[in-house]
Amino acid sequence: MYKVMLVDDEKLIIQGLLNIIEWESLGLQVTQTANNGEEAFEKFKNENVDIIITDINMPKVNGLELLQKVKSLSNKTKFIILSGYDEFCYAQKAIEYGVKNYILKPIDEEELENAIKKIVLDLEDEKTKENIILNKNRILLQYVNGKLSEKELINIKDYINIPFYERIYTVSIITFIRKDENNVFMKVDEIIKNVFKNEYEILHKYDGEIVLINSWNKDITQNEVKNYYEQLKDKIITELNEKIFIAIGDLVFKLNEIEVSYKISSALKKYMLTEGTNICLDRYSFKYPKENNITFHKEIEKINKLIIERNIDELEKFIDEILENRNLNPKNIYDFSIKMLFLIDKTLEEFKINRKYEDEGLSNIIVGLCNENTRESIKTFILSELNELIDLMDNNMIQYSPVVQQVISIVNEKYYEELSLKTLAQKYNVNSSYLGQIFNKEVGVSFSEYLNKTKNTKAKELILNTNMKINDIAKSVGYIDTSYFYRKFKKYFGVCPSTIRDMKRY
Repeated sequence: MYKVMLVDDEKLIIQGLLNIIEWESLGLQVTQTANNGEEAFEKFKNENVDIIITDINMPKVNGLELLQKVKSLSNKTKFIILSGYDEFCYAQKAIEYGVKNYILKPIDEEELENAIKKIVLDLEDEKTKENIILNKNRILLQYVNGKLSEKELINIKDYINIPFYERIYTVSIITFIRKDENNVFMKVDEIIKNVFKNEYEILHKYDGEIVLINSWNKDITQNEVKNYYEQLKDKIITELNEKIFIAIGDLVFKLNEIEVSYKISSALKKYMLTEGTNICLDRYSFKYPKENNITFHKEIEKINKLIIERNIDELEKFIDEILENRNLNPKNIYDFSIKMLFLIDKTLEEFKINRKYEDEGLSNIIVGLCNENTRESIKTFILSELNELIDLMDNNMIQYSPVVQQVISIVNEKYYEELSLKTLAQKYNVNSSYLGQIFNKEVGVSFSEYLNKTKNTKAKELILNTNMKINDIAKSVGYIDTSYFYRKFKKYFGVCPSTIRDMKRY
């Protein structure tokens, strides 16, 4: 059923409207009533309705002002305007706002019922069209991703604006920096229409991104296509004050090759990380950077040290320095960012802190990170995670006595040295037996267990992230006897170091 709101400052009028119309038989339900426009708008904000039947002349907020306010939130709500004033200016203003039903008081029951029936038909028609558009967009997205055949696409041929034959095609991806901008897609639709006129399809893939399919005359060139997108970019920037990035796929000469154009635009989209915003990029105007195989091993080591020191100011400076390196390509940036998430997760485990990544799933956090598409947004994402980590560490360390805090910090920083309870006890002027007892009680494992686990976790990182020989890795984390290292490593991870190296996928 469609929802209806009745608005009039005369309660008798509202009661009369409730009684003279058989609402349920028309597929309608009056869910709200209001005595003035201000009250109506507050109720509408809490619960949208499909139809509003309102008087014009009301205190506080009149009917036309209510119409204008509701339209700012939703263009789908239909209005019937009631008025005891047969003045053209009211009707004219209502028409400007798109109202097709203007009824004079005293209300003619038949006239009102016919107006309501017409609105219901309009709503049904819009609902059908929306379902067709949603289904069409879903099918087109599957098609450009290579998951449907052209034969299956032909089933919705009548609803697609793109000619199927004797044309050439491109797929572009328009990425918006402000992903949550209200009504941005609706505004962009009109701009796209002004630039391309017809023979295109807009696919709203997800927040902040539009996939655009264009068809062109066979004699068009790649430069001419790019010029059209430059026009589109300039209009969006000027008229909507939006920052965008347009990745343009190659021209393809058959509809069944459109997947190729989409893949190219998807690959180019990643370079917003390095090229910045407010540009159009195609494969022919872009000089691809050289492949950089950067492990970030030293950088991660330094960041780990700064985390242990809980030095957030230095962390911000160092991460900013890394991400502003113009020699990095998108893969480098994402690789570094994902390694940062692994480091944070490992630190949470080391400090026995409740790990949000266990609840939310580390993979979900990584997906969220990979949806960020500028250096600044990635930096903000990482720093937010680091700030949260250090807050948790600060709160967690309160649970430890000062001497245990010091021991944990030394182990995390100097795990590769010969550390023992005896030497640490001497360092902090406490009995070694007492230190072992309080460490076990507060941390939950013995000192030697904690030390060995830290060494092996560091070794695992080196196996995954470097090409160092395993014997050298064993020595670098403090194991002189390689066979002893193998036994300890297998105890913690269930497999030997060489197996981890063979399974390396990163």
